[in-house]
Amino acid sequence: MRKIATAAIAAAIFFAASALAVDVLDAEITIRDGYAIVIDGATVQPDVPPVEKGGMIFIPIRFAAEALRADVTWHKENKIIDLRFPGNRRMTMKIGDTTVDMGDTEKILPAAPFIFESRAMIPLRPVAEQGWFKVKEQQDASILVTDPEIYGYQVPPEESVAPGEKSHSGSMDAIREKARNDETTKKLRLPVLTAWAALLALWAWLFVSRLRGKKESAKDLVIIGLCLTAGMAFVLYAGILMSTYWAAIVILVMSAIGLVSNENYQDKLVTMASTAQGAGLICTLFGLGLLIGPAIAQRDIEAIGFGIYVKIEPTITGLALSIILNMLFGYEARRKRT
Repeated sequence: MRKIATAAIAAAIFFAASALAVDVLDAEITIRDGYAIVIDGATVQPDVPPVEKGGMIFIPIRFAAEALRADVTWHKENKIIDLRFPGNRRMTMKIGDTTVDMGDTEKILPAAPFIFESRAMIPLRPVAEQGWFKVKEQQDASILVTDPEIYGYQVPPEESVAPGEKSHSGSMDAIREKARNDETTKKLRLPVLTAWAALLALWAWLFVSRLRGKKESAKDLVIIGLCLTAGMAFVLYAGILMSTYWAAIVILVMSAIGLVSNENYQDKLVTMASTAQGAGLICTLFGLGLLIGPAIAQRDIEAIGFGIYVKIEPTITGLALSIILNMLFGYEARRKRT
């Protein structure tokens, strides 16, 4: 009866976590007062501070017209924005719609244009790139340099692009920055931490019950407890992995299976090892689908590379856990034979 109740509690935990994942609100708007926009070496300040949403910096359409050399038409009735750039380039976007008409193709944005303080806000990077600027994003600045192929402008030396901070495009720092701004990963934080706390509470209850019963060993619960504490702390706070919440899901799923399973110690180790591998692969494929799909649609090579590099971490986590658990199984089997 207790095992049935345990399974029901664990199932309720994960159904609740899934509901939280579905109900996560849209990306919040963050005002970036100290964010610098540098155009051809000169810092330009919009009349409305840049804001961040969905990991992207948004600017008012007036700034696009004045600083990015765009002819802007605002259709108030249907909230459509038309931008025309030199070289017959154009963009058409609509408030609340993530699809952008680029003229000869379409692009999907991580977050849609929106109204903020009575201003229509549009994404800086895609607008600037369509307007013949090369863009380098840093933590507190966007560096825009006129494309020399169009205007003959010579790109300034790297040191003069952003005083006090060098660009890290293509480096590990750039990948970490993209990971921090990955909106899907941000949305996983609440359900992952909720499930973690719930599983820790369930583990503590089972551990105390096992000790009071004194009928069987608690070695399996010790292993699960180590995974829930040391393992989760490592992936969430060590700062080594970059897709931490996806990797954490692998540990949570494996631990949940171990907690609800009524197998003996050795069989449970095998089951948990298999679960870790499967969960790692599923999280990797699901994460890749969420990130790589839009990146391919947008032809964003940097985002594709980031997705492949980062989203493989759940598989690595699952394989590492599987190896450790299989080693424990082998040790237990040898100990019993002797």
